[in-house]
Amino acid sequence: MLKALLLLLGAFYFIAGALPKHADYWVIANISVAFAFDPLHFMAGVKGVAFPPTFYALQGAWLWFGSHLFHYDLAINYNLTSSTFNSSAPSLMQASPGLFPFWGMIPILAALFLLVGIAYKELRNKWLALICFGPITFVSVIIMGQIDVVCVLFIFVSMILLQRALKAEKYLSLLLLGYLALGVSMQFKTYGGLLLPAYAIYTLALVRTRKLETAKSLLTLGSCLAAFFVATFIVWLPYPGWFTTIILHGQSNFLLQFPSPLFQVPIWLLGYVFILSYMAARVLRKPLMSLRDEKYFVFDTFAIVAWFFIAVQTLPQWWMFLLPPALLVLDSFRSKYGLVFCILILFTYLSYSMHSLAFTGVLNFAGYHILAWFAGLGFGMIAFGWVFIVMAGLLMFWVFALSKELSDKEAESSTAT
Repeated sequence: MLKALLLLLGAFYFIAGALPKHADYWVIANISVAFAFDPLHFMAGVKGVAFPPTFYALQGAWLWFGSHLFHYDLAINYNLTSSTFNSSAPSLMQASPGLFPFWGMIPILAALFLLVGIAYKELRNKWLALICFGPITFVSVIIMGQIDVVCVLFIFVSMILLQRALKAEKYLSLLLLGYLALGVSMQFKTYGGLLLPAYAIYTLALVRTRKLETAKSLLTLGSCLAAFFVATFIVWLPYPGWFTTIILHGQSNFLLQFPSPLFQVPIWLLGYVFILSYMAARVLRKPLMSLRDEKYFVFDTFAIVAWFFIAVQTLPQWWMFLLPPALLVLDSFRSKYGLVFCILILFTYLSYSMHSLAFTGVLNFAGYHILAWFAGLGFGMIAFGWVFIVMAGLLMFWVFALSKELSDKEAESSTAT
């Protein structure tokens, strides 16, 4: 039954890929077309939606292949690129379905289907794979045509590999692959880098439990970090001049620019340092306990990602970043409240994203009239900030509930011994 349901949802998403898209999709598509025409200079003058070059290269090759397969003129879209950087967002939207948006969506949908397949294969609770087809994915993939699902796919793979490495006898190859996958995720969007310090802390705990010499321990950690940084930066070698503009002055510095309405001041860094310090103290003081039970690694990564969304007013499509740690939390923790928190967050997110998209006019323009009606009916009288605060509050309570479950388990273990 579950397989049939997943296939049915997959077919729905595949068909829905042809629906009209937010402006972001067209900006990304046009920059990708620019890559197909001029791979070394395609990022010159890029404004707005600017990411690391990997997806532009892959999407550009895919669109070029499609132009030969279906005989559409890429040059038309290439000429749109200059107007893309100087026009308003609504002019870049398409009002009706067509072959070109559908063809351009296939790589993004393929990443989504891989994410669902891995979740179904790796998670003990197979039904959790349905969450990959939830509201967050629909908004990010179908409405916005964004690439977050590609980044999240590699983050999910890296977390699974790290989880395995912490218990494996031959752990080095799994560690290297995990760091490598996290680095590859940085070739699409950069928020996966927030997990790197947590990975390093758990790697140090792992080598301590294996009683390696100091030199071998440092070599292991150094090799893992080298794998991450090589995977992250190798794609920038042909484009050194644009690294600062896109990474340091683009959306990657959102963390300190747009604080959450819950706090009104930029306190993300303070909380991030506190979480890492508390994690390091606990994990390195009791490495065996932290490595023996996968709940600790899953909780720590979830806390980092949850704090990101609690402290920063993020864009709707970025909430895809919550999926990997949320899936692992729901699969590892047995608290009956976890699924309740998850469902509440998903439905509140739907209202939050619809409210945001209705405000920009994309829902009415693109023809998503039912969703626009839902946003207006459900939250017409509620301030946008309050919807965000509800989501942040739910995440905070979820983190506290997970922390209490871990504390209770530690207390039971201490009593037993």
